[in-house]
Amino acid sequence: MRCKEAQKWILWSLDRTLPPDRTKSLDDHVRRCPRCLKLGKDYGTILERLREEPAIEPLPNFWQHVESRIRERERLEPWTVWLKWSRRAIPVSLLLIGFFIGAIAFLSPALEDEMSQPEALLLRNVNPLAETNTLFNEEKIENKSMMIIFAGDERVPSRRYGP
Repeated sequence: MRCKEAQKWILWSLDRTLPPDRTKSLDDHVRRCPRCLKLGKDYGTILERLREEPAIEPLPNFWQHVESRIRERERLEPWTVWLKWSRRAIPVSLLLIGFFIGAIAFLSPALEDEMSQPEALLLRNVNPLAETNTLFNEEKIENKSMMIIFAGDERVPSRRYGP
């Protein structure tokens, strides 16, 4: 047993009875270590002197004075009111924020239905100029003209609000 552990068990033995195995190992250590022996005697002396002294009773109006000072300090510090209010407001605000996030997530229409063609291309990470480059690189003028005509005719249904 080391001195630090012995000190802990010496203090423990002053208040309670130790298990038999701890008592034996503590006694062995105290016999070999003069420092822990002196410490045990000092702790015992302090405990005896404390037990000899009568318990000190507080003055008759001690608690009333303490309570009045506490109330006065709370009244003078405005942040204590804020703390009391915020302890109640934080859970309510978190609940409301969660409710609104849930409402937005579940009640709003799907984003894909409202996206325009450029937004959809950006979302899919597609280069919109790739098809245009293939049109301009076409060698036959007839194919190039026909592809440009049909590309301009493609219509993507978009949502428009209003008349």
